Amino acid sequence: MANNLTVTGKFLGANPTQFVGQNNYAIRSFFVDLTENPEYPNTPEFQLSGDRVNLVDNLQKGQQIEVSFNLDGRKYTSKQTGKQGVATNLRAWKINVVMTQSAATAPAQRQAPAPAAAGPGSYATQARPETAAMFTPDDENNDLPF
Repeated sequence: MANNLTVTGKFLGANPTQFVGQNNYAIRSFFVDLTENPEYPNTPEFQLSGDRVNLVDNLQKGQQIEVSFNLDGRKYTSKQTGKQGVATNLRAWKINVVMTQSAATAPAQRQAPAPAAAGPGSYATQARPETAAMFTPDDENNDLPF
């Protein structure tokens, strides 16, 4: 079963690299803001391991990133209480910076398609251009009550 998931959000920061176990295995956690509604913040913690711990070294707080990750879960039994639980980990394996460009800031060597009409939504992000205009506020088929 494929377990390759992807999310896009704002980079919030990373913890220092830790070395764990007898082999000093490198792990590092980082946080991404996926919040859609400010009343319900959504800032999951992702984990990098091994030679991937440096993937966040050059990221700046607030940068829009796309994280590819696997969802891992392991059952465990507490030695102190005997209760069972599940430890869940979002194991990141690739990070792309999402670039948003307008006609005024696009480099000359980059050939972006010319929009039919200037305005919002004319240019998509590089990482996922097929999802740029999934919904517009003036959509005639919008039957949501809010």
